Amino acid sequence: MPVVATSAFNTAGDALQLVRALLADADTPSVSSITASGAQRSGNIVTITTQAAHGLQVGNIVQIGSVSDTSFNGTQTVASVPTSTTFTYGQTAANASSGNGTVTLLVQGDVYTDAVLMPFLQKAYRKVQERMRQAGSKTMTTEAIILNLPIGATSITDSTSPQLPVDFLAPRTVEERISGNPFFNPPMSQVDQLPSVAQGAYNGCYAWYEDGIYFIGATSTLDLRLRYYASFPVPTDSSSVLTVRGCLDAVSSWTAFLAAGSRGAANAAAFAQQFEDDMKDLLNMQAHARQYFPARRRPNNRGRGRFYGYGFGGTV
Repeated sequence: MPVVATSAFNTAGDALQLVRALLADADTPSVSSITASGAQRSGNIVTITTQAAHGLQVGNIVQIGSVSDTSFNGTQTVASVPTSTTFTYGQTAANASSGNGTVTLLVQGDVYTDAVLMPFLQKAYRKVQERMRQAGSKTMTTEAIILNLPIGATSITDSTSPQLPVDFLAPRTVEERISGNPFFNPPMSQVDQLPSVAQGAYNGCYAWYEDGIYFIGATSTLDLRLRYYASFPVPTDSSSVLTVRGCLDAVSSWTAFLAAGSRGAANAAAFAQQFEDDMKDLLNMQAHARQYFPARRRPNNRGRGRFYGYGFGGTV
């Protein structure tokens, strides 16, 4: 039976194992069978009992799979080894009793260890995010509401108060409202150069440069709804989660390309081509998923009777 994942996302450890397999540097793991009642969780500590000596040590990374209660399944780190047939790991979940399934020891290779591969994996994860951003992927887009932009404020940056979100890369759309009112105006217009006009209740437009958003300055205290391209944190160890759904193959193939290229391997170019294929599959999957989203046609009279100047609206 296949291992049932306990998370929607892969970990860096999953990617590292795949990279070692691509580079033919993955040692053959050992597999142990779990007894019929050998999965016990109490006080967020899981004790696994195997049918024969497992040979595990504290710190080993194991894959628990096919347990009758699938909440036990997943990649875990051995916390203690009380006996030759038992070991424990931490898992935050309700107390439970189950059994059956297997324990697979995930063994690092001899050359491409986690320490060697991690910088390449971090670079690969950033590259995948950038390719998705360039393609306009909604995965890379999020929203934040920034409250109480002071009267006369002409910018929002990493050092202003309020400031840009820490995961902010670039704006997609910016909306504004007078604090306490609903958002009803269309998105602000993005301009290359701010116009020389008198300040009003709204900014109406914004310019994006020097890693900041700049305004004319409004005579009201404003709230902003900022839809922007976001960055996901890079992994720091094998337990880090890759929070982009379906990115495992693309991240792994580019990591393999970088690692192989660093040692002058002749097959490095093959991994680069594999990355392009994996990246295309990832973007196609996202594009096809969006085709199923319901959408309504905007009415032809939408916005009639309103004046839009520099991207803001008001009744006439």
